[in-house]
Amino acid sequence: MPRKVTADRRRKVEARIREHGEELWAEACRRMANSAFCRGDNDRGWRADLDFLCQPKSFNGLIEGKYDDRPHRQSQAPPQKTAFQLHQEAFAKELDKTINGNDRYDDRPDNVVDLAATDYRYSGTPSPVRR
Repeated sequence: MPRKVTADRRRKVEARIREHGEELWAEACRRMANSAFCRGDNDRGWRADLDFLCQPKSFNGLIEGKYDDRPHRQSQAPPQKTAFQLHQEAFAKELDKTINGNDRYDDRPDNVVDLAATDYRYSGTPSPVRR
């Protein structure tokens, strides 16, 4: 809210109202108030003011929706795998190759190693899994 309405500010406000009408003036004010960017949610913390609203280019941008908030879009890219997930996948491939003799991990249905097919309890003999 401006503290002082100078003659220059009054002239600019009146010019925008003459040019666009009172309805569009009110719409531009609403759009500015509803815009997160204009309220200071931007990289500089800048906030729109009366002088911004009175500039012809800014006013046109407001009524055209240039400063309207945009809906958040979800990324279409798959999420990046963590180092732990990559390690687990590499371990599963090696385990599958050692236990089942598979050279390709993708040959397994659903990319799953079936550990239930064998009894892995310690029997006193060395494990067949290489270290």
